[in-house]
Amino acid sequence: MQESDSNSTGLLTDKYFPKNIDEFIGNVEIVDFVVAWAKRWQSGEKQKPLFLFGSPGVGKTALAILLAKEMNWQLFESNASDLRDKESIEKVAGAAAGNSSLFGSLRLILLDEIDCLQTQDRGGAAAIASIVKESNNPVILTANALYGDKKLLPFRTICDIKEFKKINYLSIAKRLREICVLENISFEDEAIKTLAKNSEGDFRSALLDVQSLAPNIVAGDVLLLDARQRQEKVFSVLTKIFKGHDLKEINQYVYNSEISNDLLNRWVEENIPRQFDSFDSAVAFEKFSRSDIFNGRIMRRQNYSFLRYSNFLSTTAVGLSRSKDYNSFTPFQFPSLLSSLSASTASRNLRKKIAQKAAKKIHCSQAQFLKDFWVFQILMKQSFASDIVYFLDLDEDETMFLLGGKKEKAAEELVAKAKETGKQIILESIKGKQSKLFG
Repeated sequence: MQESDSNSTGLLTDKYFPKNIDEFIGNVEIVDFVVAWAKRWQSGEKQKPLFLFGSPGVGKTALAILLAKEMNWQLFESNASDLRDKESIEKVAGAAAGNSSLFGSLRLILLDEIDCLQTQDRGGAAAIASIVKESNNPVILTANALYGDKKLLPFRTICDIKEFKKINYLSIAKRLREICVLENISFEDEAIKTLAKNSEGDFRSALLDVQSLAPNIVAGDVLLLDARQRQEKVFSVLTKIFKGHDLKEINQYVYNSEISNDLLNRWVEENIPRQFDSFDSAVAFEKFSRSDIFNGRIMRRQNYSFLRYSNFLSTTAVGLSRSKDYNSFTPFQFPSLLSSLSASTASRNLRKKIAQKAAKKIHCSQAQFLKDFWVFQILMKQSFASDIVYFLDLDEDETMFLLGGKKEKAAEELVAKAKETGKQIILESIKGKQSKLFG
């Protein structure tokens, strides 16, 4: 439990945290309501506590932090998981009861993730509800869910409740493009749109995905980032593994992440030499290799009880094997193995798209076209290549693939020439029809 402050972790989520309420994305009506609520407090009119709930990453906590900054209020922030004893609850009571902060202004009491209150401690929930109800300072509580959680019943009768909706993916995509331009990250527009859709309204996770795929965001890599559960993301889990100190805490973080073991192992393996010096890397890889021994035993014996040892060695043991802390920020690198696989996947997808178009045009099976694919690659080197592009209706990516790749200018010229051919054919057709009509 502490006074809120900002620190730089090198993550884009921190760098592009909204500077003011005008930069806040989504849920406009709730933002307006919260600002009006704050202004009434500022004018001396006591208000009910606010209960903001909705999916992770939609901005509940961010809005509270921005509000405190906008109103020039001191922020008292506490995570509900810390409210597990009398002393911690009394600290909240003290902050809530005070008429003002040290600087004479109101104090905003932010109780984050209130749904993380200990289930067995129902008395604690009632005590906190009683405190915030009588608070002399504005109170905001946040949660991922409200209804169906019995321990939150006391808050439903004393708070103004507002449900945050998931942020529209178009708004997320627009902001991601802006950030990519500012960070000199190249991107395919369709890849950004897919990232935004897969985020399921969680802007924070979308931004973490952007950082994980930088400096070049392409559709093939995005496809590998499935619309996974968003409890904990790869970046935050890796940070905990490589920077954490508490064995139990790291284990719990990895367990709660719901990232597949194989995917997380690839990330850890890729980033050991990037995060550690040569000595610590050697020790970390020794731990990581022991994990592989257990994986072998699992496969041979079909004994999945070994997974607990394998997962521990490839994550927590790797992180805690370091001999010192590394305070400088080194970006996490997307696993090179997955990048090469994604390139192969993208290549196969392009071949399939071209085969689908060609099979319809030349009346053959896709399998037959793929068998004779090399013939078309030779034909694309001839002077009539633009006619092939027109006939098969190829776009620039497909044309470049047939040319052998990395020939953007040549592909652009052929597609442009094919479009001109199409225009000429249309004009000739129109002229022919006119001559018949007016003969």
